[in-house]
Amino acid sequence: MSKNTSDNRNRTIFRIIIFIFLAIVIYFLYDLSRQTTAPWNKKKQLERAL
Repeated sequence: MSKNTSDNRNRTIFRIIIFIFLAIVIYFLYDLSRQTTAPWNKKKQLERAL
């Protein structure tokens, strides 16, 4: 393998890993945001609970 081919392969692997990492982070942020109540909605949530 030449150096150029090795660099392209490493760069591709790096991009795939970054993409997977970002997808996981975005999923966790989305999941957290769905389970958390915004501070300005807490009174409404309390009224609904009662």
